[in-house]
Amino acid sequence: MTVSSSNGNFDEIKWGIIGLGDVITIKAGPAFYKANGSTLSAVMRRTPGFAQQWIEENKKEHNFPRNVAESIKGYDTVEAMLRDVELDALYVATPPGAHLEVIRQIVNANSASPLKAIYVEKPCGRCAWETRAIYDELSRRNIKFIPAYVSLAHERTQKIKDLLQSLVIGDRVTRVQYTQRGTSFARGLSESTGGAQGLTLPWRLNAKQSGGGLIMDMGCHILSRIDYLFGPIHDIKSTVLHKGGMLPSYPLVEDYVSMNATIGLCDWSVIPAQGAKVVCTWDFSPSLKNDNDHPNVDELIIGGTKGFLRMGGMGAGLPIEILDKDRTIIQTLEFDPPEHAAQPLIQLVVGDLI
Repeated sequence: MTVSSSNGNFDEIKWGIIGLGDVITIKAGPAFYKANGSTLSAVMRRTPGFAQQWIEENKKEHNFPRNVAESIKGYDTVEAMLRDVELDALYVATPPGAHLEVIRQIVNANSASPLKAIYVEKPCGRCAWETRAIYDELSRRNIKFIPAYVSLAHERTQKIKDLLQSLVIGDRVTRVQYTQRGTSFARGLSESTGGAQGLTLPWRLNAKQSGGGLIMDMGCHILSRIDYLFGPIHDIKSTVLHKGGMLPSYPLVEDYVSMNATIGLCDWSVIPAQGAKVVCTWDFSPSLKNDNDHPNVDELIIGGTKGFLRMGGMGAGLPIEILDKDRTIIQTLEFDPPEHAAQPLIQLVVGDLI
């Protein structure tokens, strides 16, 4: 999806949400009734009665505006929700292992109204084949497929575009480097227990649900941003390991990925970047060593012909540093994160749909 807004008059897009996990609480859920021209009409979760319970809890906490509180409905099945409520768009917020199944349920349901779009939480599929299958199912029915790469709409990402267009690091990108060590911003994880909290394995560490380890949930953000700013990633060579530390209970998923690649030719790169080197390392393996000696790292560096941009990769409110060729800081730019990380993108989606 192109991150651009519509200047047309707003009516109202009626949303339904499928899946009510932790991503709904703050990051995404409220955006669907707080964005201009958008309302939340229905929610669904397979656990019997849970969706209605979720609605009642939010009413009790006065989270909903009056119009939503008076009309929102809860369902236990996709089919019942689509049959009963006229919806314009859906948000699929289940773990990735269920995405393709849910999409097929949606397109085969007897809907009360035609859908304009489906917004799918990332990673959209557990592998490239599943993501392509989702795209094919929706495109055959003229339903827009919108991956939930929320960072593309953040003020900070748009500022990166402005800085690149202003040639602050030169007229060409030569290298993009990203390093992440530690679970960093991942929700529901604890490093002290090797990733899992309690006895329940988080879906992010369950290959049947995620498609792999944390790289699937977190690495895709960085790769999406590289593609959005500079172009497709080609000539990929990678090393994938299960390090696991010395914790016998650590899940059997990859926890270390290193990647070397180059930027390919495209017509959307902010400034020329074809042939630029891409070097990324993600290390989520549990460390048994002193944290002071092995601190968490989250660093994205964009190198050009006359300087660099340096920033954290995973936070909407983290600063951007502009560096000269000698890596001396010239300027630091600060940002306020959005209250709901998904709201800027949801606002753009609503503008495109109306």
